Amino acid sequence: MKRSEKGQVLVLVALAIIVLLGFAALAIDVGFMYSTRHELQRSADAGALAGASAFTTGDWNDPGVQGIADARAREFAAKDKVIQATLNPASEVTVVFPQPDRIRVDTSRNADLFFARIFGISNRRITAYAVAEAAVVNQKMPCIKPWGIPYPYDDTDGDKTYDPDEEVYNICPEGTFIPDNNSFCQGTPLILKIGTPAGKPGQPDIASLQQEPGHFFALDFGSGAKTYEEMIKGGCPDDSIISVGDSIPVEPGNMVGPTYQGVTSDSDSLVNQDPTSHWNDTTQLPESDLYPGNNWMNSPRVVRIPIYNPKDAISNGKSDMVVAAFAGFWVEKCEKQGQQGTVYGRFIPMSSFGEFTGADPGEDPGPALKSIRLVE
Repeated sequence: MKRSEKGQVLVLVALAIIVLLGFAALAIDVGFMYSTRHELQRSADAGALAGASAFTTGDWNDPGVQGIADARAREFAAKDKVIQATLNPASEVTVVFPQPDRIRVDTSRNADLFFARIFGISNRRITAYAVAEAAVVNQKMPCIKPWGIPYPYDDTDGDKTYDPDEEVYNICPEGTFIPDNNSFCQGTPLILKIGTPAGKPGQPDIASLQQEPGHFFALDFGSGAKTYEEMIKGGCPDDSIISVGDSIPVEPGNMVGPTYQGVTSDSDSLVNQDPTSHWNDTTQLPESDLYPGNNWMNSPRVVRIPIYNPKDAISNGKSDMVVAAFAGFWVEKCEKQGQQGTVYGRFIPMSSFGEFTGADPGEDPGPALKSIRLVE
């Protein structure tokens, strides 16, 4: 090989090395940008889910509720670090409300690059976004409690029967959001399981009283009182996974013993699984030493039950209840003496498990249970 040719090879090798180093440098910067985008996506997801939680208890159309959602979204989007620093919630987080019950959170950050500066590129603005919604849960609800109540209503004429002109029962603190038709306020006390039949002494003056003779709000999932009691304590038989529109047999009796044992008296009863749980009248939420802070949702005393439309009265004797909606409750207590196994609860607009159609739940959605999910 001639000396001039050797020189040409050296030049080519040098150029190849420079090109390879350039690609390697760009790969490092590209990897850095992907890592930054992943961190931004995590922040956007957290912000969107936190913001959507406001729509489980409030109306998406209410500017005040949207303000709460906006604040939550910015707060949670700015909790995690992106390139070793948290986002500025005012300048690096954007919140919009594209559709009913949905919130979109955009996150961004200018990323200073390393080797790309050789090519005159010193930084890049990296972005990510997430959309979350509070979806109505209406399919495949697991582990419900074996109780089913009608939409609570005010019996204005005192005939113990739902009439078309009667309104849903609400106890709403002054200044709080009042829900639409066929829903009720957070913290509303309700009877989840009737003990004392209508018209007899000792029946409490509270919403969701018995309106059909022989129906005490107890549901029959087979195998009699034992299955009923175990479901109260936390058992989940396969046929207890139900959807809106399903028909569930009702128990013709009041099931006093199994109810009291399942809720209160046994050592493994529902109440004794979280004995320190109590209701906070200020926050209108339960509190517990075992499940502190926002972990109250994990308490076994926070339950899901099906709701039926009071227009569809259940006939005397054993019949079926058609599920119109699901609702979340905190189980307060079970009275035995004088009220024969009456179970009291407080309404909680809460997140839950289930599959979602995203469809309109109908003309009378009732106290719809909602769950938060990412949709984009």
